Amino acid sequence: IQSSELWVDLTHPKILYAKKDQLRLIPASVTKLFIAASALTHWGARHTFLTQVYTRGNIKAGVLNGDLVFYGLGDPELTNEKVWSLINNLQQLGLKKINGNLVVNTSYFGKIILDAPDRIQAKLHSKVAYDGLPSSIGTNFGNISVFIAPGRKAGDPSIIEISPYRLDNILLKGAVQTISGKNNTIQISRVTQNEQEILTVSGKLGVESKPLTIYRSVGGSNLTTANLLSAFLQKASIRLNGKIQLESTPLLQTDKLLTQLESDPLIHSLQDMLFYSNNYIADVLMLDLWRDSQTTLASTALNLSDATQLLFNNYKLMLANTHFSIKNTDGSPTFKNASGLSPLNRVSAKDLIILLDGMYKNKRDFPIYYGSLLMPGQQKIWRGMITAQHPWMEYSSFKTGHISVPKSVYT
Repeated sequence: IQSSELWVDLTHPKILYAKKDQLRLIPASVTKLFIAASALTHWGARHTFLTQVYTRGNIKAGVLNGDLVFYGLGDPELTNEKVWSLINNLQQLGLKKINGNLVVNTSYFGKIILDAPDRIQAKLHSKVAYDGLPSSIGTNFGNISVFIAPGRKAGDPSIIEISPYRLDNILLKGAVQTISGKNNTIQISRVTQNEQEILTVSGKLGVESKPLTIYRSVGGSNLTTANLLSAFLQKASIRLNGKIQLESTPLLQTDKLLTQLESDPLIHSLQDMLFYSNNYIADVLMLDLWRDSQTTLASTALNLSDATQLLFNNYKLMLANTHFSIKNTDGSPTFKNASGLSPLNRVSAKDLIILLDGMYKNKRDFPIYYGSLLMPGQQKIWRGMITAQHPWMEYSSFKTGHISVPKSVYT
């Protein structure tokens, strides 16, 4: 077993305990501390992201004679509720019919190349939600949600639905049997074939169980967004006469902005990212940071690991001003993605202390940064510990991480 440990007192400052503190190991989700620091330092806590809707044609008497174009600018938390708000804006503007296509434009990030094994696999199949594929206009963290409720009595089939609406690119297969009691043994796997997301559901659900919502990543996040938008338009009684289209080229100069939706402030995304250890938010924020550093979109393809090198800009400034300098070691931390999903990331305990020391000195951003971390005493999952009543549970804050491939790692 290998470990890297370092305990310090930042207020004096001094090292209290060290054990192989410069040994760089797989950090897993603790990597998210680096993108949180970079995003806060670069934008500040109140920064927001936009999702825009353009018309490619003219509107007369509520009828658009042309295409309706949705353009995402990297909102990391574009959820069903926000999609509803955007569609509600169209209703308020009097849009009733689209005599053209629904176009989802993904050009803000361009083509994203992923090299984390979990993400590469997720393009084809998945049994989890944490490997959602990042996109400039992805919805619901690259996930689809499945609602499951027990039947009226044991032996009945359970109710299974896609939430909030059935989508044309989602195919549900399988069944869940209602049994007596409260237990459930439900499995959901997803396979992507010919641009269709095939969800296979199996298992048993107790008749006394509460309804469940289970999330799974999708292989075609942009196409799922397009189908979700189409479903919301239909529910809003906005008729679409054309087809769904994905577009990766820049917007046309003649496209006219119809409405836009501002995201929640960055502080909310950081809190959700660190509290839930959300991989999608982390890597979309990384791409946002990269895109914001570009004066023009230089390439139509971007490797996520290349964008992640921007994390060094913030880290190097901290390294130059820390009391805990690194000596007699080769190289720097290694970052292949911001989420920690890649087992190729390498960070030492001292690297993390330098990061925390740098943020501690950042008077503007440190309260938000520290306040976004998890406090064990406020979480049900930690209350079963033998130290549950100890004061440290209420005054200590953490970011934890775990990865099991290619080896088991805890941070």
